[in-house]
Amino acid sequence: MGLSEKEQQVLEQLERQLTGGKKPIKKPKPAAPAHFSRLLISGALLVVIGLSVLVFATSIHLTWLGVVAFLLMLSGLYLVSQRWSSGGIRAVKNGESKAKTKQSTFEKRWNQRD
Repeated sequence: MGLSEKEQQVLEQLERQLTGGKKPIKKPKPAAPAHFSRLLISGALLVVIGLSVLVFATSIHLTWLGVVAFLLMLSGLYLVSQRWSSGGIRAVKNGESKAKTKQSTFEKRWNQRD
């Protein structure tokens, strides 16, 4: 259910009051890096292999192999955690153009809720 014109005007007015009349500076969001999926898959494989080697090393009582397996798991977790906090993981929806529209922030959030 869309907003009526009156509701849109009220929302725009509230937004102007909250921001002090200033338009927020919009920074372009970087797209997901092409090699991210490769890092994710290789990191997940390292974690699974490291865990299985750790279980194997524990069962045959080889401490040094368990330490190596643990380090292997940590390196896999490091690869998986790359670029999550930088905001670089923003997938572009199919069919969306990057053309600028005159939608308010609330309208964009309303449209993105699904």
